[in-house]
Parts: sequence; C-alpha cells; structure tokens
Amino acid sequence: MRYARLRSAAPGFTLIEALIALVVLTIGVLALSGLHVALSRHADVARQRTEATQLAESKLEELRSFEQVLAATGKTAYADLASGSDVPSIDSNTRFARSWQVHGAADDPYRLVDAQVEWTDRSGDAGLTHVHLSSVIARADPADAGSLGLPRSDSAAVLRPKDRSLDIPIGATRLGGPNRGRSVLRWEGPSGGYLVFDETRGVVVAQCATAPGADTNIGTSCNPLQATLLRGDLTGTWAAAVTGLSFAAAQSLLAAPECHVGDAVDHNDGRRLVGMRSYACLMRPGDHDADAGTPPAWSGQSRIEPAPAGTQAVCRYTTTAATTLNDDHPGMYTLVTRSLHHQNFLLLDAGTCPAGTVLHQP
Repeated sequence: MRYARLRSAAPGFTLIEALIALVVLTIGVLALSGLHVALSRHADVARQRTEATQLAESKLEELRSFEQVLAATGKTAYADLASGSDVPSIDSNTRFARSWQVHGAADDPYRLVDAQVEWTDRSGDAGLTHVHLSSVIARADPADAGSLGLPRSDSAAVLRPKDRSLDIPIGATRLGGPNRGRSVLRWEGPSGGYLVFDETRGVVVAQCATAPGADTNIGTSCNPLQATLLRGDLTGTWAAAVTGLSFAAAQSLLAAPECHVGDAVDHNDGRRLVGMRSYACLMRPGDHDADAGTPPAWSGQSRIEPAPAGTQAVCRYTTTAATTLNDDHPGMYTLVTRSLHHQNFLLLDAGTCPAGTVLHQP
C-alpha cells in the first residue's frame, strides 16, 4: 500500500506578524524621538535660565557699584539709582528682555531692587520663562568699604584677638566670673600694681595694688582710673640708652604721663627680642572743651629721653611725614581719645632717616 508523505509547515513569520512588529518598532522610535525633543527642550531652558540669572545678577551688581552717595556730574551715585529696562546683547541664540525696579527714595538708608529677565522658549511661551531676583542696596559711601574688613581704628566696639579690643596689650590676662569683660595687666611703670581694662572699649578703668581675680570687687579694692596707653618699639644703634619719654606741648592731661621702657619680647614664647626695646606710657586724658558729652582727650608730642646728641637722630615710623592722623604716628598728637600702639622709633648714631620714617628729633 502506498502512503502519502505528510509535509510540515515551513518555519518563519507571517505577514501579519511582520506588520505587528513594524508597528511596535514605529511606536518605540516615535516615543524615543519625543523623549529626545523633550530632553533637548529642557536642556535649552536650563541653559537659558542660567544665562538669564547671570544677566539679572549683573544688573544688580551694576546698580550696587555706585561711586558716591550724592548725585554729581560724571559720577554714578546712590541718589541716581532708577528703574529701567534693556535688551542685553550676549553670545546666545536667545533674545532676553531685562527690566529692573528701584524702590524707595534717594534719602532712604536702604533701597529694594528687583531685576527680572524674560525670554521666549522654542514652544513660544513668552512670559512663562523668566527669572526674578531681589536685593537690597545700602546708602553707604564706597570710600568706607574698607571698614567691612578692617573697622575704623577709633571704633570702640570692635573686638579683635582674644575677643577683645585691639587696644589692650596682648599680654593682659582675661578675668572671668563677675569680672568677665575685663582684662588685667601688670604695670611696670613707677606706680606699679595692675591695670584693669574694659575689654570692649580698650581703656584702663582701674589700677589695683595686687592682682585682681575673677571674684575681686574691683570697685572697692582698686583705685578707679580713666586712662589710655601709648605704646611702641624702639630699634637702632642707641636704643639701649633710652631711659624714658617726655612730652612737649602737652594739653588736657590730668597728670604727667607715666612711662616705662624695657626689653621687647616675643609674645608667643616670651623670648627677648635682641636689639629691640619697647615702651608704654600711661596717659590720663581730661576735658578739653568743657563739654561733658565729648570723650576725654589729650594732645602733645612724645620725645625720646635722653635727647639725641651730636650726630644722633630719632626717626619716627609713619605712613607719611605730613600725617595728622593719631594712629599714623604724627609729629604732634591731637585730641587722642583712645590707646595707641605701634608708635615706633628708629634711633640712628648718624645718617638720614630711611624710607618709611621721618626725622622726629632733634
């Protein structure tokens, strides 16, 4: 008997299966394309927002960089700050529109400033893409900007090393307990004892016969004293011969200055500094204008004793020979209301005073 041979179907894809696969692939490709477009748009927006933020910050800094407070021809001034707008030109494929509003009046101590930057993204949503920054500009003279880092030397409330006034010698010991806010220093001058300083104002407020402690009642155990210090270093060939300081044309002092000259030491380790000496004078300023509202002050000229002889000279370290600023070591102090330090002298056997100094004696 002859049997028919059965043939199995050949393996492969039908047309319908191929079409379904193509549709799925197409949908995937379209989804990826849409994702790419969205990512590209978000990247553009991020870049544009960064550029817009920089433009807003730039305008705020421009408004803040005035040269003076009052209006003047040819000068940018705080009084001239005003609102406005522009279209900044930058290296970008986006066109930005910038505007700023300055609130308040020219006499206000502070003025609020708003800066806004808008642009149109690729979807055409104008106004929906913008950056808005706000700041406050102070009515402060730019000439005083240095005081932000180094406050004025006559500012009594400035606290420096050891969290106290820089006018207090670094060797002074801080007190605690009820006497917190005060420092004490052994006084090597003729009257001896210990000087008590107010750590905020940097002035001497009392003099004690013995070293006060944290619990000492300084008001009853010590003598009240209203005084400041005049301090500096002595260097040069005859610094070792100096016996003291005297004062010429002294005015408004309640007592003669009490000075001490001794070896200069390194305050880090107490080591003596060879070839250098230091001096300190206790000054007691008084009323110079019969006005109880002004602080006590003194005036006069400090002079090295003994006076230079022959070709000897005393040179005064100073920033400028003609200075009248007390901190800059002038030839004549005028109405000194606080302690002064770094009032240094160079003593020469012969020759002229070098750069950075000026002849003080004879």
